[in-house]
Amino acid sequence: MERLTIILLLIVQLTGACFFSSNKEKTNSADTKNANNLNVSAEKSNSGAGLNQADKKESASKTPENADCFNIKLPTDKKLDKKQTFAFDHEPFKNACFVTIHDAEYDDPPLNSEFFIYKDGKQVYKFPNQFNGVTIGCWAEGVAFQDLNEDGLTDIIIAGMCSAKSAPYSENMVYVNKGKEFMTNEDANYTLEKFKKIKDIADFVKQNREQFFQ
Repeated sequence: MERLTIILLLIVQLTGACFFSSNKEKTNSADTKNANNLNVSAEKSNSGAGLNQADKKESASKTPENADCFNIKLPTDKKLDKKQTFAFDHEPFKNACFVTIHDAEYDDPPLNSEFFIYKDGKQVYKFPNQFNGVTIGCWAEGVAFQDLNEDGLTDIIIAGMCSAKSAPYSENMVYVNKGKEFMTNEDANYTLEKFKKIKDIADFVKQNREQFFQ
């Protein structure tokens, strides 16, 4: 009788152990499946966000901000410098173009460059004292539009270069926006001769406003 009781107890214990182990395996399998589903969902979400950002960047890059300014008709002996021609939407010339042209026979560098404002395909303004009075052999390395003295009017910086027998030299200009026209001070511009970058020119002008804004 005692042996029979012991055998029955062993059978009950073994059956319970198998049942518990089976349930545990099912639970672990379900947890793993849920975790995988969460990971897949997260990856889809992140992928979608990335694509949206890429689409936005691609769309923004296709916006032709300066396209209209590249269609200006010029004399056959002149050529447009597209690298230094920009849409210009600042007083006193709203909805206009800052246009740089040069002699057609010189491309590298674009010698004898000149600067104008065009509107509706027509020249409406020529900047005074270009390259501080040097009339031949000069070109623009960079152009920027900034309010340098915080008066609410956009000024213009031109990082210029001129050719010489020994080596090209800097001939930079700052055009101060007077509300109805642009003015430049050659004496003040000469203090910029050591700079070759727009940022360096702008920083110097901001630190020495009394020389450029009178």
